[in-house]
Amino acid sequence: MLAILAGQLIAGMTRMSVTSDETSHLPAGYTYLKTGDMRLNPQHPPLIKLLAALPLLPLQPLNPKLDLNDPNWLSEPPNEWDFGEEFLHSNDVDRLLFAGRMPIVLLSLLLGLFVFRWATELFGNAAGLLALFLYVLSPNILAHSRIVTMDLGLSCFSVLFLYNLWHWTRDHRRSSLAWAGICLGLALATKFSAVILIPVAVVLVLATMDRRKRELDRVAGGLVGLAILAGLVVWAAYLFPTDLSFYLDGMSRVNADHDPNRAYYLMGEFKVGGFPHYFLMAFLFKTPLPTLLLLAAAVVLVRRYRAERWTDELFLVLPALAFFIVTSALADGIGLRYLLPIYPLIFIFVSRLAPSFSSGHVVRLAGAALLLWYAASAAWIFPHHLAYFNEASGGPANGYKLLGDSNLDWGQALPLRKKWLDETGAGPIRLLYSWHGRPENYGIDHVRATPRDWYEQPSPGTYVVSTFWLVRGLHEHRTKDVPTDWLERYEPVDRIGYSFFVYRFGEH
Repeated sequence: MLAILAGQLIAGMTRMSVTSDETSHLPAGYTYLKTGDMRLNPQHPPLIKLLAALPLLPLQPLNPKLDLNDPNWLSEPPNEWDFGEEFLHSNDVDRLLFAGRMPIVLLSLLLGLFVFRWATELFGNAAGLLALFLYVLSPNILAHSRIVTMDLGLSCFSVLFLYNLWHWTRDHRRSSLAWAGICLGLALATKFSAVILIPVAVVLVLATMDRRKRELDRVAGGLVGLAILAGLVVWAAYLFPTDLSFYLDGMSRVNADHDPNRAYYLMGEFKVGGFPHYFLMAFLFKTPLPTLLLLAAAVVLVRRYRAERWTDELFLVLPALAFFIVTSALADGIGLRYLLPIYPLIFIFVSRLAPSFSSGHVVRLAGAALLLWYAASAAWIFPHHLAYFNEASGGPANGYKLLGDSNLDWGQALPLRKKWLDETGAGPIRLLYSWHGRPENYGIDHVRATPRDWYEQPSPGTYVVSTFWLVRGLHEHRTKDVPTDWLERYEPVDRIGYSFFVYRFGEH
């Protein structure tokens, strides 16, 4: 199963151009390694960026050119987006991306291994296989396991931390505690939202401890040791800064580059400040229906197929709920990816149902049908996992009506656009592409559209327009009364995957 996962990820990422956040993250990590200067992208901890940039160092054929005289680097603060775009596209961008994405692939494989291991230890071998099956074919896991962003890394290190902490509450071994501390530090050095794990860990440990004084002393000492070890890992990830306020400084910058007046999008509506139910709806839209059905069944049958101890369940349920609640309350509504850490915990939780699949002929057939449906969904959406929406939401073709941003179009589909041009013979095209990729690197014959093309009657020609822009165009139309409501005004003649609409206009 892990080989199937690796094959999907490697095959899929070779069909992707640079996504929005990779424009900042991969170049930032490379500058950290080459200069020790962490000025780029301080709103995220450095670990994943460092890991992604490591393969760029020994690969001589890549020989990435790093221009430290670039005005975008020398300015204060530096312009991470323009610097990152220039760095990537002045080199062989696809080879850089392939090398930089491989550490994320490896982290995904490691996470899959521990999903299997934890489910097996809780509910048996069949459960381990079921949990891994759900993980390996999860569209959301597959989408973010081949992109240089923080979300898969946070999921990996969070699960490893919780697994080792769970072991420590059972075996009281120092090695389990040490691994828990290391993994907590790795999670904290990956994304600031990992601080959620600290109060969660305290509650989990207190819930499992014996109330005797000797046990209290042992637990208190263990938590102190856990915190010290995690702190040392974070300090090392930041390359041992002398100013020990570095982590708090980074946390204060998390939303520094976010527009407070930005209108967030959900189900055709825009709202400044976002929607309190955004992440609930995103979860329901983008989680495969077989997963939702299995989760519902596992909740209903939790007493029949329960873990050895009730606290074992707590290690799965409490962190998932904490991530969901805190993310819903505090995170910007721009992507389901912020909820990615809950999916491995869900897969382990529902794996308890595996023994029931052999409990009767009807149940066996129903279980087989459910898993076949799940596998078919993953195969059908390949390699467009980022754009996955389940059948109840209308599927990926309907996704732009429900969610935007990294849920659908994140700049990843330039190779697909080139393939469409080759197959149709269209061109040159007028192009509106909202991201930091450079279509000319893919041999795409195009001219950039001008404001005149969008705010007046379009001049004759073939237009290829990013889904992201079309959705934002609806907001521009409603708030500024400009004619950018192309999704409502014109009928597209074609779609390129789920990231582009094609329009064609003749002479007026």
